[in-house]
Amino acid sequence: MSLLRQSRPSSTPGRLRARHLAVLLIAAHAPLTLLWAVVPTTFASSGVVATPLVFAIAGIILVGFVVGYSGLGRRIRHPGGLYVVVVQGLGRPAGLGAAILQFLGYIGLLAGFYGQSALTLKVLMVDVVGVDPPTGFLVSFWVGAVLALSQLSLRTTARLGASVLALQALVLLWFLVAAVSRPLDGTLSVSALDTGGLLSGSFGVALVLAVVAFVGSEGATAYTTELADPYRAVPRATYFSYLVITLVLVVGAWATAVVVGAETAAATPTGASLPEVLARLVGPESANAAIDLGRLNLCIGLLMTAVVLNNAAARQIAGLGRDGLLPVGLAPETAAQRPPAPATLIQPALSGVIAVAATFTAGTVLPLWLGIASGLAIVGVLTLASASSALWFLRGEADESGFFGWEGQVIAGLFSIVTTGGVFLFGVFGVRQVAPGAPEGASWLVALLVGVVFLTGVVVALGLRVSRPTIYASIGRTDVAATARA
Repeated sequence: MSLLRQSRPSSTPGRLRARHLAVLLIAAHAPLTLLWAVVPTTFASSGVVATPLVFAIAGIILVGFVVGYSGLGRRIRHPGGLYVVVVQGLGRPAGLGAAILQFLGYIGLLAGFYGQSALTLKVLMVDVVGVDPPTGFLVSFWVGAVLALSQLSLRTTARLGASVLALQALVLLWFLVAAVSRPLDGTLSVSALDTGGLLSGSFGVALVLAVVAFVGSEGATAYTTELADPYRAVPRATYFSYLVITLVLVVGAWATAVVVGAETAAATPTGASLPEVLARLVGPESANAAIDLGRLNLCIGLLMTAVVLNNAAARQIAGLGRDGLLPVGLAPETAAQRPPAPATLIQPALSGVIAVAATFTAGTVLPLWLGIASGLAIVGVLTLASASSALWFLRGEADESGFFGWEGQVIAGLFSIVTTGGVFLFGVFGVRQVAPGAPEGASWLVALLVGVVFLTGVVVALGLRVSRPTIYASIGRTDVAATARA
């Protein structure tokens, strides 16, 4: 029996619209963060000359995921996000396993952001004011800033995110114009867009890094209780966010290849690094100033990304609280309310401790290792959500018919199972290829951790079915839900 019931779009003032949700999802991938971290890492780690095309393929994979997932996700009125989607098709045990996997994945991602933010700010302060503060202090600063900004209303956060995105869009536009104006050897090359370049390195490694770069935009369903019309807003905002992120990655990677050469970007560890590219664009006299401005914008983008991820994570925690799986003090009093302050504290605190313990330093592989492992955990949850959506529609619980109804949703779900599942398996068992320098046994260790975490959730849920049937029955089900538009 379905856990969903019909409800009409809300007209309550103050509810979020699709445009607010789209800003939040895009802000989880600030453009300069993608240019600074994702583009050079993908070029260097994979050796694929046609890296822009890999980003385009990753975008297609994620759009396929949205087609299948949003058909079910837009019907849900629950802050739990993806784990509630998993519950509808695969059952409560799988849903709880996905919830724990997603929770730990976000902790790892936020730890990576705090560590990278602290490192970037540290270098910036040394260059600009000659001060070298302790890394632990800077991590604590970022945790405090994220906690403070997480207390803002979502509308205010969306406005702040829109401002940050506008600033970074201007930087991206300047970068594109400057790259086209000053191509390597004076010739505007399109070699990075040649499909033959897809076979120049490890396509699998490039695709794993590209798909992981999109992690964060899957959180639309976490906001459904705060949306005026989730049936429309969830798919529209998610489609738009994936389109924008794909465009930024493709254009940014191509512009980078134009400046330094696609072969150089793919063949050398620092060939596509943004400081190197900026130095080529502005010349040696202005290079330091341009790089410092880039680092400042990067810090702003990283802060906004961490706030958005924490907002999504806090809503998952609130959802688990509403389901009785966590203390009731972590859940809002009514479905439409934002999570209480304690729910916003948990993941920044845990992530901050991990970031400090990791002692992030320049050149270390740990941030990449941590980010990939955490991102793959989320990709695994995407695969489960795709399977759940396909099964839910196959059971005939939707009211749409035809290819653009339940049939299309099932096909998209099956496509996403194969694509995201393939990326997940390749990334987990090939993690030493994806993150060169990772320790011996890393592949089986990541696989073991993911499996143990997921099975822990399954076992806990099965135990609750026997010992606490009321709580078990509440997993993924609340007083407010949404199905097809009335």
